[in-house]
Amino acid sequence: MRRSALYVCLIACLLGWSVLPARANSPTPSYEPIHRIDTQKKVVALTFDDGPDAIYTPKILEVLHRNQVLATFFVLGSQVDKHPRVMQWIYKAGHEIGNHGYHHGDLSKLTEHEVYEDIKRGERSILKTTGVLAQYYRPPGGVMTHDVMNAVQSCGYDIIHWSVDPRDWSLARTASVIARSVKKSVAPGDIILFHDGGLNQRQTVAALQELITDLRSQGYRFVTVSQLLDAAK
Repeated sequence: MRRSALYVCLIACLLGWSVLPARANSPTPSYEPIHRIDTQKKVVALTFDDGPDAIYTPKILEVLHRNQVLATFFVLGSQVDKHPRVMQWIYKAGHEIGNHGYHHGDLSKLTEHEVYEDIKRGERSILKTTGVLAQYYRPPGGVMTHDVMNAVQSCGYDIIHWSVDPRDWSLARTASVIARSVKKSVAPGDIILFHDGGLNQRQTVAALQELITDLRSQGYRFVTVSQLLDAAK
């Protein structure tokens, strides 16, 4: 992310500006969402969306701590405001924090300015609670419209999607099904999508230990999104 853009976003956040910054008259952004990296190193990134949650985020943090695994949490600003102590736990445990916006709305129905405002509001919640200015943004539902890409670029974020989705949000999926779904498709450089908020994530918590144990036995290491991207250099 450009250093100048980072400073602009930080100043705007602190002053509460809500005006879209000017950008070049280009019809398309200059980058694409990152789904995974190409690497021969057996590294994968665990990511968690829709938290922090008062019940399931602490349970997931306990599993990660027990296994000495760092992950990336794409948090919702509305949840950060509800559960600031859990958010601080994520930060103090050394995990990476990404912006998932403020509300988990349907971005396809929003204007560019509305998407921008949602991102910035989420950014302010994260910054207020942890002092962190997140570098990465993940759009709710992975929605990528022209307006979404323009808004994200105006905010100066890199867009992070995923390459492995075990659909752990489905209440019909058991822990063994979730773990098996990941293990049968995972490859070096993948970004794995999980959720620590939004619904009952009990099965996700149960699947996590099995997955970490099995992938480690195959020689995999678990890294944050930033560390994963560094592995591609």
